[in-house]
Amino acid sequence: MKIIAIALLTSFFAFNDKLHGIWKSTDNNTIQYLNFKSDGKLLEIIDKETYRYDFTTKENFIQLELKNGSVLEQSFYIEGDTLIIQSFSEGKQITNKFIKEKLAL
Repeated sequence: MKIIAIALLTSFFAFNDKLHGIWKSTDNNTIQYLNFKSDGKLLEIIDKETYRYDFTTKENFIQLELKNGSVLEQSFYIEGDTLIIQSFSEGKQITNKFIKEKLAL
């Protein structure tokens, strides 16, 4: 039983490690980047504006803590090097896709 619990925790953290890093939006109309950091901070850059959020993940959901104290929850999954985030606004499904950015240092 202990081995199963350890395997589940290991796979959970390995999956969340895939989320960490810089992601660039595939939308050609907007310049948008997401930078998920391992300390639970998210930087969102849209055009020339930068927004900071605290985030947590639970299963395949991202919970963002907004400045006004409310929480925004979005589902996500990763296909290859593509992050797909889905949410609902005014009864309509919104899907955003991001490509993992590789940094050359």
